[in-house]
Amino acid sequence: MDNYKVILSPTAQRDFMGIAEHLNSLPTEEAKLYVEQILFKAEILLTEPTGCPFIKDSQLRLRGYRVLTIGNHIFLFVISGKTVEVRRVLFAKRKYERLI
Repeated sequence: MDNYKVILSPTAQRDFMGIAEHLNSLPTEEAKLYVEQILFKAEILLTEPTGCPFIKDSQLRLRGYRVLTIGNHIFLFVISGKTVEVRRVLFAKRKYERLI
């Protein structure tokens, strides 16, 4: 099975920085477990991103957006050939439609 290349948009990189700041406020063991969960589940982006569902919002779905939920966050991404571009990483309860 071929692996996909995963890239983070500059906005997704900033999103991750916000998550890192939040994790710094948590007890060390809790933060460590959450990071491990993100790394473990995000591996699907390298191997089977097409297994993730298209996003429910019809306009974003037409643009090819898919979603991967990990813990309290959602990874919003598009696939182009063998490249996965993560566009946003957001708190799952946010109204993401206006943030893309």
